[in-house]
Amino acid sequence: MIRKILFCLALFAIVGNSFAVSSAEAINFVENTNHLLFEGETTEIYPAILVSHSREKYWVVSVLSGESVSGFVPVEDASNATKLNVADGKLARKRLIQTAQYLRLFDGLKIDFSRQGIWVFKNTDVDFFNSLSNELKNERVDLTTIGSELDGYTVLQLMAGDLRGQLDRLYPLATEIAGQMNEFKEEEAVFFSRPDTNSLVKFVKELDAIYALVEEFDSKRSDYLADMDEFKQGIAQTDLSIDSKRSLNALASVPPKMIEVSGRITNTFNIREKTDEVYLSVLNQSDNFVQNLELREKRSLAWMAIYGFDEEVVEATRIQGINSVKEIIDLVLSEDYLYQWEDQETLGLLQEKWSKTMAYYDTGSFESARSFAGESKDYVLEVFEAGLVEPEQPINTDLLLTGVVLLIVLIIILYVLRNRDKFAALVKMDDGEEEVLIHEWEN
Repeated sequence: MIRKILFCLALFAIVGNSFAVSSAEAINFVENTNHLLFEGETTEIYPAILVSHSREKYWVVSVLSGESVSGFVPVEDASNATKLNVADGKLARKRLIQTAQYLRLFDGLKIDFSRQGIWVFKNTDVDFFNSLSNELKNERVDLTTIGSELDGYTVLQLMAGDLRGQLDRLYPLATEIAGQMNEFKEEEAVFFSRPDTNSLVKFVKELDAIYALVEEFDSKRSDYLADMDEFKQGIAQTDLSIDSKRSLNALASVPPKMIEVSGRITNTFNIREKTDEVYLSVLNQSDNFVQNLELREKRSLAWMAIYGFDEEVVEATRIQGINSVKEIIDLVLSEDYLYQWEDQETLGLLQEKWSKTMAYYDTGSFESARSFAGESKDYVLEVFEAGLVEPEQPINTDLLLTGVVLLIVLIIILYVLRNRDKFAALVKMDDGEEEVLIHEWEN
């Protein structure tokens, strides 16, 4: 029966999801399209199944910090990856997160208990409680026989009747536990194949119903075992022959499974303790996870305002590699250009706003960071549009030196021309003196 249910559910899932996006696309949407992760975080979807809420289906992405879950992002399923959205509304987010977290934690518990061999919701456990019920029915018949052998021992006959009455309540309980376990197994198969936020409470109630039955059975079992011990002691104190006493004690022996069930009861209570902790944790943490998601969305918007592709920036700059507010600001504020911009006044305002942008972003004040990023963008585009200061033409020192030399030569030439008479007389006088000197040397 369970195999048929699982087959039908699997077939339904295949047909229903044939036009849906994959879990990998949902993860990419969270990590890259919306940048909803903090530094060092990773993601997974576990168990990898769609969760339904109000007739819509969602991939609930788990965000991990190391091995611990630090957040959940419910991504609404769509016909293609371009139409994906994070679930809208606090109530929808809360219920989706609760369901996904419970699925995750419960499945982990089941795996852990199964490895230890103490998981009690298996086919063998169903068979065990059915067999126990049959043994208790047979024990009731034995007590009837014992009562007939105790003729004259009215008190013991009354005790035997009381024990039969207790068995009348115990064996139906064992049968009911087996039935509830079997129903729970089917409910679990449905819940883990096609989970719905409306199914979570029902699933938990199914578990609680089994726990309550086991607890009731354990209480009645304890009473029965104590009364049976007292009954056996009464038989031992009768005047019956030793053989008769031995025969009656043998008939009054507690069925073997009545003793064996103790281990299953203990395991059930251990499982209840852990599943109760899981459900309480889910209820207590869901509001925090919803708030965490809101913070992630604010960070995403701030990230996009700072680091994301900005069409206005691309249109204004038309520089290859400049696609975001941060990239153009890094260029404008670089050492190569910082003091060369024409609009130095606006540049000062840009530096102030950008410093606040990054400070708010680094401290987690993402709304303020986004706001200042917008102002920074306006200022940087204004600075960029004003452009750089017109560069001064460089002086050619070689040409200047040549001009100076030519000027000096020209001055000298002009000076000589203007004073050529003086220079001529000076030359003549020098010639006369030379002649006199030569004449005197000859004499």
